[in-house]
Amino acid sequence: MSQETAQHQTSCPRREIASYLDGELTPREELDLELHLTVCATCTEEFNEQKKLLCVLDFALEGKKEIELPENFTKVVVANAESKVNGLRCPRERSRALFVCAALFLMFIFGLGAETTKTVETFGTLAEQFLAVGGFFVHLVHDITIAATVILRSLCLKFVFKSAMTAGLIGVFFVISLFIFSRLVSRHKHF
Repeated sequence: MSQETAQHQTSCPRREIASYLDGELTPREELDLELHLTVCATCTEEFNEQKKLLCVLDFALEGKKEIELPENFTKVVVANAESKVNGLRCPRERSRALFVCAALFLMFIFGLGAETTKTVETFGTLAEQFLAVGGFFVHLVHDITIAATVILRSLCLKFVFKSAMTAGLIGVFFVISLFIFSRLVSRHKHF
């Protein structure tokens, strides 16, 4: 009889009991489990225990709708995460990375062998061309700024103000503001 009990317990669908309570079984599987519960006292006891546990959990969580977080919870979590990430890096990590890059560059140069001078000359020519195009655009922006200043000053003098002094002050103000704007744009190019 103990062999029958051991065989019966190994064939018991205990894992399906939780799925049954959650409503995850197909109708056929539900029917099979219900038929099994009518003949197996162990599974019936397990089923009742799990139902009690669910009832206790529902009762315990019934009164609490939502967990309230402190006002600055997000800021505190972000600050803690950032401070802990900063500690993960080794202080000498950048110097090691620079050393590895330099070693790779030297290996690349040695790998080129006789072609090194041609490669360096090609990179130099390419850099000169990029600088020439960049210089052209800088001069273009400068010339457009001067032209816009002269045109606006003339228009202000002709239509808006009769006084040359007022038009001159506006022109100077416009030139200064364009200069400041061009400096801000050039700073953003470097970042």
